[in-house]
This record gives sequence, C-alpha cells and structure tokens, in this order.
Amino acid sequence: MQQFSVVLDQLIGMGVMLAVGAVCVRTKLLNEESLQGICRLILNVGIPMLVFSNAISGTTRADLFASAAIIGITILLYALLIASMWLLAKLLRLPGERGRMFQGAFIFGNAGFIGLPLVLALFPKHGALYFALMSLTDQLFLWTYGVWITKPRSNRQTFADEHPATSLGAKLLGMLSPALVAVILAIAIVLAGVPVPQTVIAPLHSLGAISTPLSMIYLGGLFILRDWVGVLKRYELYVGIVAKMLLFPIAFHALLTYVPPTIGLGAVAPSMANMMTIIAGLPTMSAIVMFSEREHNMPEYAVGLVLATTVASLFTLPAVSYLTF
Repeated sequence: MQQFSVVLDQLIGMGVMLAVGAVCVRTKLLNEESLQGICRLILNVGIPMLVFSNAISGTTRADLFASAAIIGITILLYALLIASMWLLAKLLRLPGERGRMFQGAFIFGNAGFIGLPLVLALFPKHGALYFALMSLTDQLFLWTYGVWITKPRSNRQTFADEHPATSLGAKLLGMLSPALVAVILAIAIVLAGVPVPQTVIAPLHSLGAISTPLSMIYLGGLFILRDWVGVLKRYELYVGIVAKMLLFPIAFHALLTYVPPTIGLGAVAPSMANMMTIIAGLPTMSAIVMFSEREHNMPEYAVGLVLATTVASLFTLPAVSYLTF
C-alpha cells in the first residue's frame, strides 16, 4: 500500500507538470522549436546524467553481480511484449504501417521520462542499479527492433539499421545513444572499483534531476501543438491500453513471482519483480514519435498514442501497483 501511495503521488505530480507544459505553449512562452530543444537536452544530458550519477552512487561490484538477473528478466519482458503485440495487431486486423506503429508504441515504454523517476522513488537502495542494467537491454531492443518496426516498409534495411550503413561497425555505432553510453560507463566504473568523489556525483545528479520536470513540460506542450485527437477514435488505442498497461504487467508480475520457484530457479527479489512490473506497464516511449517524424511514417498517429497512453498511465500505473505490490 505504501508503494501504491508513492506511485500515485509521483503521477499526480507529473500530471501537474503536464498541465504546466500545456499552459506554457498556450501562452506562447514555448513553441515548437523550444520544445525540440528541451527534448534534445533531456535525451542528451538529463537522462544520461541521472542514470550515471545514481548508478555509481554507493554501488559496489557485489551489488552489480547480485542484480545481474535483471538483464535476463528484461530480455524475457521484451520477448513477451514483441510476441504479444504482434499477435494483438493481427487479431485487431490493423493494416500495414498502422499495425507496425501500433506494435512499436505498445512494446516500448517511456522508461527514461516516466519509469526512471518512479523507480528511484520506489526503490532508493537498488533502483538506479536495476534501471542501469535494464537499460542495457532496453536500449539494444529500442535501437534495433524499435527503429526497424517504425520504418516504412520501403525504407527498411535490417533489424539493426537506424541509418543505411555499409559496415557492421557503422551499424553498431548507430545503435549508441547518450543514455546507453552513460549506462556502459557507469557499469565499467563499478566493475573496475574506481571511486567517484561525491563532489563530482552531486552536480551530475543535479543536472539529471531536470529530466522529469522538463520531460513532462515537453509532453504537455505536445498536447497543444499536435493534432492528435483523431487517435482517440481508433479502437486499438483502448485495446492496447487495457492489454499492455493493465493485463500484461499484472500477468508479468505473477510470472516473476510464482514461476521461478516452481521450476527450481529460486525466488526473484520482490523489489526486482516490482520494478520490472512498473517498466512493463509504462506508456508509449517518446522516442517513437522521433522515429516516426524522421521517417515521415504516421507521426500524428504516434504522437496521439504517446499522449493518450501518458494520460492513461496516471490511472493504470496506480491500479497495477495497488493490485501487485
């Protein structure tokens, strides 16, 4: 019940920040160009600094090895999400690019903007380390399968292509993001046992702390600037919200809680299972909009899914946490 209260309090605060972003655009304080600048600042500075500073703060090599199971759990999560969203798109008979964009939107949750602050608030002891390890797999799936499935059929190269590349090295380089680099660097520092002074960690953490308020202002501004209302008429939106943001995380929590002991693998730590339940039920990742706008592939549809699922998460995440934690 205490964790449910934390989730509810965090999401109410995020709702207020969304409203502030909308007001800023309505009053012309922010516009399209300034919102894109905010987005770049969050992706390239805020989130990498927040992940890095929290992951290395007081984390030991023993903590890292003890938490390594989170990588396998994340792989399982994405395997199940890819399979279930593919099947759901087929059952709903979604045509062409609409069906693929639907899959991408409901596979990839907004871990950086919404998941990370929730995880840090709920699990202050190991949350940052769990999130860093989860991000290794999360970013790999996003910059391979996520990029591929949101491309128009005529513009696809391979699963691992973001931009057309002629060599394996160029393809791997295209998968790198600032957040992924920050995760890899933090894990390398912990493994090497290199001490990082608190005088260095503190300003990095302060820089990272801008991520949540700025990301909510960014999304709130998009509510006003984008013509996304038409997505509310799409039946798949409501099916996707119920399936992915309510039923799936509850089922995934039950899977993590009851199956491993049954097959002799030992129990998953409750904090780890609860953290991955939050990740499983997150709304659509904002990067899906960036991918769709870059490829000119149904950008208004992608924006609508991000905005509608973000609002829905204000209700679904507290419900999931109440039923599972």
